[in-house]
Amino acid sequence: MKYFFTLCLSLLVAVNLAAEEWSLVPSASMLQAGDKVVIACNSQNATAGTSTGQNAYLSAVTSSFNSQKSEITALGNGTLIFTLGGSDGAWTFTTENGQLLGTTDNRKLQVDGQGTTKWTISITDGDAVIASENTSCGTIQYNTASPRFWCTTGSQNPIHIYRLGEPIAKFKLTYEGFPYKRTSCAYPSYFAGAKVKLASGSPKNAEGQVVVAWMFKGETFEAGSEFTMPAEDAVLVPVWGEEQGFESVQSTDSKVQKILRDGQLIIIRDGKEYNILGGRLL
Repeated sequence: MKYFFTLCLSLLVAVNLAAEEWSLVPSASMLQAGDKVVIACNSQNATAGTSTGQNAYLSAVTSSFNSQKSEITALGNGTLIFTLGGSDGAWTFTTENGQLLGTTDNRKLQVDGQGTTKWTISITDGDAVIASENTSCGTIQYNTASPRFWCTTGSQNPIHIYRLGEPIAKFKLTYEGFPYKRTSCAYPSYFAGAKVKLASGSPKNAEGQVVVAWMFKGETFEAGSEFTMPAEDAVLVPVWGEEQGFESVQSTDSKVQKILRDGQLIIIRDGKEYNILGGRLL
């Protein structure tokens, strides 16, 4: 019975370890103090690891990533796991041994707590910029010529942050009445907070009207404008209007201004206001 209990316990531990999921962080706004993170360069299948001796850099450890680079499927031995501390604009990275990630100069990066240990983080399309509070030290980057992670003012390979936990959800964006022409491809999906350029075409309906804008939850967005993805699937509803009426507002040498007011698109020309259909507002 004791042997059976020990075996079950061992299996449980193995399952728990295998269940760990390291997911790519697509936006700095999704980070918070207490997160367990690793620093990686997914194009090189590398994660930041310990350094030996007096080396002022973090070693490159070979790790396994899925084909989309959205997850680390197996951390390489020696990968440093950091606990994120501080707050936005003054983050800290602490190792499991309680050491702070710091930098003292350009091309120097250590986990001995020396130098500046506070960092700013910004992320664009998954590429992270971890910048030292001391701007003369630069940002954390990956050197492919001599594989390593270090802090530099130069321009080398971008890095990425992966967080321990469930994969970060993505949400679908669809246009009502306009199904995507697809075979095996999935509907486009985006992380919450992603900036998406809306469709700018002008298809006509049976009445000859065209799509002049898109509406989501009562807010109107001009065709071709930028839409911030919410934390839910978004269905955009077409706003139909007369093409000539809309065009007549724009076909002028006068300066035209477009604004959103209370979720509605307003066109201002020569001090007069028009709606998206070209109608004059009181």
